[in-house]
Amino acid sequence: MVAASALLCAAAWLFLNVVFQYSGHSSGLFFTGAKSVLPSEIDTGHTYRVNDDVGYDGAFYHLIAHDPLNRRGFLHFVDNPRLRWRRIGLPALAALLTFGSDQWVDLAYIAIQLLFVYLGTLWLGRFALGRGLHPVWGLTFLLIPAVAVSLDRMTVDLPLAALSIGLAVYADAPKPNWPVYAMLCAAPLVRETGMILVAAWCLYSFVRRDWREMALGAACASPALAWWTCVQWHTLADSNLYLSVYPFSGIIQRTLSGTGDPTTTLWLRAANILEWVALAGMWLALVLALFLLFWRLRKRAGFIELAAVLFLGFAAMLGRFELWASAYATARSMSPLLIMLGLLALERRSAIFAAPLLLVVPRIALQYEAQLKGVLRGML
Repeated sequence: MVAASALLCAAAWLFLNVVFQYSGHSSGLFFTGAKSVLPSEIDTGHTYRVNDDVGYDGAFYHLIAHDPLNRRGFLHFVDNPRLRWRRIGLPALAALLTFGSDQWVDLAYIAIQLLFVYLGTLWLGRFALGRGLHPVWGLTFLLIPAVAVSLDRMTVDLPLAALSIGLAVYADAPKPNWPVYAMLCAAPLVRETGMILVAAWCLYSFVRRDWREMALGAACASPALAWWTCVQWHTLADSNLYLSVYPFSGIIQRTLSGTGDPTTTLWLRAANILEWVALAGMWLALVLALFLLFWRLRKRAGFIELAAVLFLGFAAMLGRFELWASAYATARSMSPLLIMLGLLALERRSAIFAAPLLLVVPRIALQYEAQLKGVLRGML
């Protein structure tokens, strides 16, 4: 019931946005910019353009879903083909389910997002129930930044958030652990950071001296590595620099430079304040992960703790400023870390581990204000 409730809430929100924000066009959910250049096949009459010149990342995954193997040349309309095409999981599944139909692939993509809303809520409810809590805690899945942003802009982060929780739930299930193997194969194809979950599983198996599970976990990386190699051969090099000059240089530079955002209106002032609150939440998340690394791992090296520590390492290496420049961008990339800390909060009944997520949520929620106003205007 809890998972079904989350699914209905998410579906109702998307439906209201399609009807009252995007004039009945489901493609509006992908947030394609007014000045974005599109292939003629899906431009006029198919793709709804929002009142924003640039749009958002979901527009690129929309293109990939219509041409996952680049047989139609859509690669030339994507900002960073090598990066985007590595994240083939969700767009390819939508294309596969609809046999590449331009008419139905958008709806399939949206339906898959909703399926992972159901699964993520179900798994989070099961995790809570296994720790003596009510499964209604599963509804907090909708608060995870990756989930909220994906429902707002159709990015690929939502499925990875669900898979992160699923792995935590099934980590200690009886062997053979087929759900885990399936999730480990899928996670890196959804987003590159899913490979960190594979590494966490292998490390977890190593700590338990379970060499068979370690080998199977490593083998689960094979589909993603094969696909990434294929993408490497068929795309130009990514000119963006992502690695830190020194550990945590990205978030340190973001902290020292400030937001630089205008504060000419009440909304912009509120957004600016909440950006700082969210940044404080990310710093707290890193501090808590450091605590796990230097103190808690000596007592218990569970899958959740190990995954959190490995995502700490990822944060230390992530130096590209744009990925730290806003809570909307940072919280998507770092949602698995926030999730692992949130799971520890439920497991240990410790509010401090939930604090990073709670500090980030208000800035993400504020982004919904415009859509909410548009929906209410349409309804009234």
